[in-house]
Amino acid sequence: MKKERRPKISLSEQQERIIDEVWKETRLGARLLYYELQKRGYSIPLNKIHRYFRETGKTRENPKKQKKRKRCRYEREHSGSLVHGDWHRTSEKHPYVIVWMDDASRKLLSYGEFEHATAENSIMTMKQAIETAAKFYVDIKAVNTDRGSQFYSNKKGISAFERFLTEQGIEFIPSRRNNPQFRAEMAALLTAYRQ
Repeated sequence: MKKERRPKISLSEQQERIIDEVWKETRLGARLLYYELQKRGYSIPLNKIHRYFRETGKTRENPKKQKKRKRCRYEREHSGSLVHGDWHRTSEKHPYVIVWMDDASRKLLSYGEFEHATAENSIMTMKQAIETAAKFYVDIKAVNTDRGSQFYSNKKGISAFERFLTEQGIEFIPSRRNNPQFRAEMAALLTAYRQ
């Protein structure tokens, strides 16, 4: 513990009384009670309201929310069974970078820097990834990407990238929308690539 750290401040008796009165009147949970108190001109931090609710038995612990949520790590068993790819740009000054990585071995199969992130560049680097995998006697069975327009058609029909994969006999597996794990993994991979 740092000595210069701000000391922990508990609720005053007046704040506890205000919380009790408003709670008896409204029977709101901690979060909604926090907003109700703000409307009435009281400034009591949400975390302190929540802690007070737990201490006084006005709320119960939810066991489902106590465990850390398990994110599904990819890591397939066999090389070539799944390849990940994504476009990344560090800033407006940097070029777009695409990386294709084997899931099981975590080996970079191909990458490229381009002025624009396009389906054509995605297909070109995917062809290089297929050639690299073939040097190791590995056939790519499936490809996982986000739902960017370079890979996935958000309108009816299929994209040029999807068509290319179908012609190669490769299954296309788009990630769920707003998948933070996929983005974080690719950002780490691209950082390693730049070094």
